[in-house]
Amino acid sequence: MKLTNLIPEGSRKNFSRLLCVTALSTCSLFAYAQQQPVRLTGSNIPLKSVFKQIEKQAKLFIDYKSQDIDDSRVIRKMPKGNTVQEVLVKLLDGTDCVATYTNGHIIIRKQTSGTSPERKSHVTGTIVDATGEPVIGANVVVKGTANGTITDIDGNFSLDAPEGAILQVSYIGYADQEVKVGKQKILSIVLREDSKALEEVVVVGYLSQKKASLTGAVTSMKVEENLTTIPTGSAGNLLTGKMAGVNVGTTSSIPGENPSISIRTVSSWKSNAQPVTYVIDGVVRNATDFNNLSANEIDNISVLKDAASAAIYGSRSSGGVIIVTTKKGKEGKPTIKYSYGFSVDSRTGNQDLTNGVQTAELYNRVSTNPSQNWTQEEIDHIASINGGWGYNQLDAVWQNPTTQTHNLSVSGGSDKIQYFGAASYVKQEGFLKPLTYDKYNVRLNVTADVTKDLEVFVGFSLNNNKTGKTATDGAQGMNPNDTYGKLRIWQPEQPVFTDSGKLMAYDWSGNVGARVRGDDGYHHEKFLKSTATFKATYKMPFLKGLSASVQYSKSWTNNWVNGFYTNYDLMVTKRSGANNRIISTRDEDIMYVKKSTWFTHDYIEKKSDWDEDQQLNFYLNYSNTFNGVHHLDAVLLTEWSEGTTDQVYGGRETFPIYTYDQFWAASSVRADTYGGGNASTKNGRMSYVGQFNYSYANKYLLSFSFREDGSMNFAPSQRWGFFPAGSAAWVLSEENFFNKKWIQFMKIRGSVGLTGDDSVGGWQWQESYKQDGSAYFGEEPSKSLGLTYGSVVNPNLTWEKALSYDVGLDMNFLNNWHFTFDYWFRKSYDILDNRQATLPTTYSRDMPAENYGKMNAQGIDLEVGYQGSSKDFTYHGNLTLSYGWNEIKYKDYAENAQWIDIPIGTSTSRLVGYDFDKIIRTQEELDAFNAANPDYTFNGMKPQLGDIVYKDHSGPNGEPDGIIDSWDRVVLRKKNFPVVYGLNLGGSWKGLSLDMMFSGELGADKSYRSIAGNVEWNRMYAGWYDDSWTEDNPDASLPRMVSANVPSTYRDTDSQFWYKRSNFMRLKYLTLSYDLPKNQFYNKFFENIRVFVTGYNLFCWKSFKYYDPGLGNGNDYPVMRSFNFGIDVQF
Repeated sequence: MKLTNLIPEGSRKNFSRLLCVTALSTCSLFAYAQQQPVRLTGSNIPLKSVFKQIEKQAKLFIDYKSQDIDDSRVIRKMPKGNTVQEVLVKLLDGTDCVATYTNGHIIIRKQTSGTSPERKSHVTGTIVDATGEPVIGANVVVKGTANGTITDIDGNFSLDAPEGAILQVSYIGYADQEVKVGKQKILSIVLREDSKALEEVVVVGYLSQKKASLTGAVTSMKVEENLTTIPTGSAGNLLTGKMAGVNVGTTSSIPGENPSISIRTVSSWKSNAQPVTYVIDGVVRNATDFNNLSANEIDNISVLKDAASAAIYGSRSSGGVIIVTTKKGKEGKPTIKYSYGFSVDSRTGNQDLTNGVQTAELYNRVSTNPSQNWTQEEIDHIASINGGWGYNQLDAVWQNPTTQTHNLSVSGGSDKIQYFGAASYVKQEGFLKPLTYDKYNVRLNVTADVTKDLEVFVGFSLNNNKTGKTATDGAQGMNPNDTYGKLRIWQPEQPVFTDSGKLMAYDWSGNVGARVRGDDGYHHEKFLKSTATFKATYKMPFLKGLSASVQYSKSWTNNWVNGFYTNYDLMVTKRSGANNRIISTRDEDIMYVKKSTWFTHDYIEKKSDWDEDQQLNFYLNYSNTFNGVHHLDAVLLTEWSEGTTDQVYGGRETFPIYTYDQFWAASSVRADTYGGGNASTKNGRMSYVGQFNYSYANKYLLSFSFREDGSMNFAPSQRWGFFPAGSAAWVLSEENFFNKKWIQFMKIRGSVGLTGDDSVGGWQWQESYKQDGSAYFGEEPSKSLGLTYGSVVNPNLTWEKALSYDVGLDMNFLNNWHFTFDYWFRKSYDILDNRQATLPTTYSRDMPAENYGKMNAQGIDLEVGYQGSSKDFTYHGNLTLSYGWNEIKYKDYAENAQWIDIPIGTSTSRLVGYDFDKIIRTQEELDAFNAANPDYTFNGMKPQLGDIVYKDHSGPNGEPDGIIDSWDRVVLRKKNFPVVYGLNLGGSWKGLSLDMMFSGELGADKSYRSIAGNVEWNRMYAGWYDDSWTEDNPDASLPRMVSANVPSTYRDTDSQFWYKRSNFMRLKYLTLSYDLPKNQFYNKFFENIRVFVTGYNLFCWKSFKYYDPGLGNGNDYPVMRSFNFGIDVQF
């Protein structure tokens, strides 16, 4: 059924009016200054007092000079009138003064000499659109004043205006108009649609297109000033919830950590498959380069989601493409902007833990060694510490993380040269002192018209990141999750420091608190990247629309790691209690000092990586319109890119005399010195590209592109891949027969394209040999150095490919609404993987990878938004939603695989586990179960009271055998992809702005089995204490807890029992800002001043009650709630 059929023909006009009236009724409070109602009281009072009544009631300021008006004049009788304007006209009658209204002020001044009071007349009129329908709620304002009104349900308006005045007419979705008031006092005004939104230019591949002319699935966003208030060091976090089909993972707030980003659902089972390609100012970059960008330097971001749009990038486009355009200068006087923000973080979303007393009692409940149980004396001692919580290792070392941001930019230029320069600094601190992240960005873009036909662009950028980690985490290649988790759960009887702050000895190799102060050394990482880009474009004077360009970009990247790792002193103090759980923190009770044993040796290490990347493009562009209706955009280009990498590292162990973080202090003995490096590598690509866009009368749109890529990753015979794509669109709203007046724009489109992926690792096709010490030589053979054969190779390796289809609908309707819908389908084939599973186990070598895999994916993207205004109030809302799923069509599996292990026909998100039956709660249930299932065992165990039991589905022979093992696994859920959504709401009123973003997921299940992983001598999930099965609590939700030293029926076993729906909605950010009203001082020094406060990760409403569903488990480094306060200044 058509949407229009839902509304009777005769009722559509009234229905449209009803919608508008409903919207307008919510905005009726925002009246213009002179129309605000006042009611004056009293008699025989000075004019000054009357002004004060007006100010108080209308909340306005009345400004005047005492020489212009006598405010001591007594008003014997209050003038009649309902509005500020009506009352002031009468109060000022005969004074030769006039009142003007601006920015909350009423300014009263003498008329200039030689002039006479304006002759005002009453103007009425009607405002309609191009179809003759009335425009309801249009703004009508006398230019240069605050005198205005809005149209009623029939599009009518009326107001007083002097002859010769200019009326400014505006409404969302229509172009602004100015109408002069003449002798005609009844006006008829026709508004034309504002095509600005549809005229917005979007970068698609190597061409730019108007949004209305897009034929593929492309979405874009401007990086507005409100996004610069978000306290984040990663550009990826700016995309959260903004664009349908763009999935941004929740980050754990570790300083410097970047979010994972994917576009639509992948159609490959490999973890590193189909990565997103990033293009910054026309040059292919990586995810690190994108995340390192500052919001201060980004102008807009386009996302190419379908193959027809992304295939232009060929070998690197199967995962979609994100195109970033940085800011450029504009003609005009220099504009300087500076902003500063300071935020404080607090942790959220971790699982609840047992306190000290509960930990002790839970230990005694499950212990298998009663002699180690907590005694009452020990329990009483822990009860006396922090109200029974015990020693809190996390609170003992915690510092509130903070983030500071500085952004500075300058832009401007003449008609010949324009420039934009920006610098930014972000400083993040983690919950531990060593956890730091400092990011410095510098960018300079200059565009110059050398001649009337030659334009030159020069761009330079510098990014410098410095990351600090604890020495222990850095040495082991871990992130702070490990340290954070240990500090949360560590034994509550164990103090971190003595009374004077010395490190206490634990019963193992170290003290987690030592990582806080740097007692174990440090681990510093530094990233430095500089990029230079040059582009020249020459317009051919002999053929209109033809131009040629050359672009060259080169980047230099250095990564340094500087580590110093040392053991430290630990204080062993007196202990008491039957099991030594009463530990003294008094310095006088220190018995001796011992060294930690976390590191085998004290050592110092340095590592350095160098990368160089360059890209060279030659373009031939053509753009022209023929006969007013045929428009063609085309580009042909060649692209060459090359990259090299090198790495060296070195270190020294032991410090003979003095432990100090310098190489000279470490041992120079050869046995204590080590070093090396990875092999130098080189990669390169060569490409030939064509892209063509054609439109007829803005109604029929066609696009075609091709790219032929050559990659070093494949043998010469397989090196080249050809990737074509095509798309078409039909703009129905441009057709003469299209008469749906409530639809302003409507376009249907479809696309098909082939993309490729060469991110498979180089030289797998070439035989190789390596040095090895397992060769035997001599009459009495002994191991010696020699050459051995590397591995079996496959010279036929080639591109992974994905054939994608997309159909979509774009609409603008009811003047204020926009809507976009896409359905997409992707078929991946020639997926590269090895087929080891089909080989007999007696085969001793690994098989080479080959192109054999097949997999499909499909899904939907939806976006709907609204934008409106009423007088001084503007407001907007935008909802994005996406859902996708996939299916493996062919993948290797063992010949004797169980049915549930055969991957064909399954999804990568499929959940597999045991079929939960119940928790045995009473002896009667246990007896009945054993009678019905006499042979039942799980992991060799017979069921006991409080245990989980599972359903017996099958044995090796296909029949239930009473033994619960891998043959009894079932599919818990065929696919478990979430619906991902984002909701952006905002508005502004007289300089006050509100912007907020909600993001979330629906429909997916998440396991909380990680709460079962802790050992009983540490803190546990609080539910194990008061909500797990005991004889006194048989109806608890959790099974009987058992010691980590014995097998269990639940700890390492997935089943429906552990999966819960993980719907959530996070208030990702909320920004409230205010533009300070201008005054004489303000105008002299500043163009604009804005103050703001932003809350980040403020709330998370969730159905998953155990911990934040964005975390891997309940003890991970948390999602931080931030409050950011700042100011923006423009000079």
